[in-house]
Amino acid sequence: MGLFSMLVTPQRSYNPRYPAVELILLVLLVSLISFPFGCRCLQLYGDSHIPNGGNATITWELEAGDSPLGMSSKDEVRAYCGEDVQTSGTLDEDDIDRWYIGDVLLGDSSTLPYNGTVNVGPFINMRVRCEVVFWVYNSSGQEEYKPVLPESAHSFVVGSGPNEPMQGHLAMTVDPSQVRLTWVSQPLSNCNPSVWYHKTSDPSNVTRVQAGASTYSAGDMCGDPAVKVNGKFFRDPGTIYTAAMAWLQPSTNYSYWYGTDNCTVNGTSPLQWFMSPKSTAGDATPAARIVGIADMGAWGGSNPPGAEWNSPIPIVMQRIVDLNNQKSIDLVGIFGDLSYANGQGYVWERYFYRLEPAAVRVPFDVAVGNHEYDYTGPPTQFHRDPSGLTHPYQPSWSNLGDGSSHGECAVPVDRRFSMAAPPGSNGVFWYSHNVANVHMVVISTEHELAPGSVQAQWLEQDLAAVNRTTQPWVVIAGHRSLYNNAKYTGGRKDSDLPYQIYGREWLTPLFARHRVNVYMSGHYHNYVRTCPLDVNGDCSKKGGTSYICVGTGGAGLEPDSFSTPSWLGFNLTGHHGFILFETTSDQSAEIHFIDADSGETLDRSVIAQYPHSPVQPSQSKTTTYIIVGAAVGGAVAVICAILVVRSLVRRKRRSLAFRTTQHQYLFGSSDEG
Repeated sequence: MGLFSMLVTPQRSYNPRYPAVELILLVLLVSLISFPFGCRCLQLYGDSHIPNGGNATITWELEAGDSPLGMSSKDEVRAYCGEDVQTSGTLDEDDIDRWYIGDVLLGDSSTLPYNGTVNVGPFINMRVRCEVVFWVYNSSGQEEYKPVLPESAHSFVVGSGPNEPMQGHLAMTVDPSQVRLTWVSQPLSNCNPSVWYHKTSDPSNVTRVQAGASTYSAGDMCGDPAVKVNGKFFRDPGTIYTAAMAWLQPSTNYSYWYGTDNCTVNGTSPLQWFMSPKSTAGDATPAARIVGIADMGAWGGSNPPGAEWNSPIPIVMQRIVDLNNQKSIDLVGIFGDLSYANGQGYVWERYFYRLEPAAVRVPFDVAVGNHEYDYTGPPTQFHRDPSGLTHPYQPSWSNLGDGSSHGECAVPVDRRFSMAAPPGSNGVFWYSHNVANVHMVVISTEHELAPGSVQAQWLEQDLAAVNRTTQPWVVIAGHRSLYNNAKYTGGRKDSDLPYQIYGREWLTPLFARHRVNVYMSGHYHNYVRTCPLDVNGDCSKKGGTSYICVGTGGAGLEPDSFSTPSWLGFNLTGHHGFILFETTSDQSAEIHFIDADSGETLDRSVIAQYPHSPVQPSQSKTTTYIIVGAAVGGAVAVICAILVVRSLVRRKRRSLAFRTTQHQYLFGSSDEG
């Protein structure tokens, strides 16, 4: 009957006449079926579930003799986290933009069997199933990759799945008895997403607060590439939940968890804790401990796959956690250039994963920097600006308008962070609140601050209303520096210099009027501290405003050389880290720069309270000469003008007398009577 008849016709039994021959025929038949469909002999398998932030361990296997695929050292394992993963055709750059997360080159395959194990990742829970696909490099004709299917695709779930509450972070409000919590998961509208909290010392008395929900879409962005809907650029940020834990007693340890407990999903976070805000009123307001940092970055896209995971951000966050464990920190401020997402939505996911260990323990403030806000259009999308402007602030003398946010126009940071909201404030752009005996103000250097502007008027009113009895210290934070000693040798540095000039002209008189103690900033990726400066920019032993640049949060550090101006207090480059501002009394405070790698204090400065009668602005000698010269010149001009007028009057009188005489001569007397 033969082998092929046996395969299609049921038989009671079959005794092969030539077993060896027919076995060979069977193997050949299987081979013919397998190879045209992409070589089913390649196996790709691994874990079906990995923890949030973990790697996927992937094993591939191609047995000896199964080599028609043309394996090479350029073959890749590619990982995707998206709604629809491509598993056929050729992968080009546009396709990579759709779902691509990272890849691993497999190495030399000159000998068989061709097999091995790789770690791909790490992976953050992006609320979708992730896929790993084996791609074979095809060097014939043109360089391209093609997937090997169907056994070469492997999928897995990250974390607890799409309903896992993630990215938790705390924020202060204008009410010191409240702390606001924000987190992200998939939509859970029918599951009553909430936060539960209680005094750590009283776990039986639990309060539950239901959260509000929001999100944003590509249609909220202001330009390319942030408006592109794909895995690399805009991707669904999930649902953003926010709830306020209220009626907190000051300086008390609270435990809490968040998510949902009445749906059949994995929906609650681990148990967390924080110290509630200190009192901001009374005869003896407690001292404050505030951490400041800027220019962090959780990169993707332009860097090699996985390069963002070499960022020092985890070390910085762990140092902050350690510091908080030793003695409670009241606030962490990140003053612009947070994630450097540059329109790539998944980078925000990675950034919050990095931030979370500290952000669930200590309230955070944020300021917008150029990499959050700066955008160029098109003008038809300017109305999407969440700060309310109908056109971005881009004066001709500045480098604002270089499109640093890549179309985001601060939408992700505005939606993902919920800041304090006193009257006249503007979301994450400008706002203020009290932190123990400090009045904390955050401004936007990406918006106009000239006298008379909306933000400047609000700032003037806010500072005028500060009670310097309960809040003797005033700290202002913004992204761009007003004092930095980087040498201006062209490029970005030269284009940043005008902002310092105008910023000092606008803000230093205001700071002097209201005795602002510290201005914290970033933008330059170095650490600079001035001496306390009076309104004229001179060092003052009696106290003044200390200007601090702390753009050392994780982004690449400045390689530039630096000058030594008279106002310089301390300069440091080559170190990531943050500052700790600590008030020791109503009259004294300390500033520490803490190195991320070692945890050591590399700079310490004691600053005195600003004098109650600030130094008044004075003119330089050049200005005085100009004023005196202008006065003398003006006097001479007035005298000359008087002489000229007198001469003209006399001439006019003579002319009039001549015309009158001439008229009488020609026409007789003008009297009719």
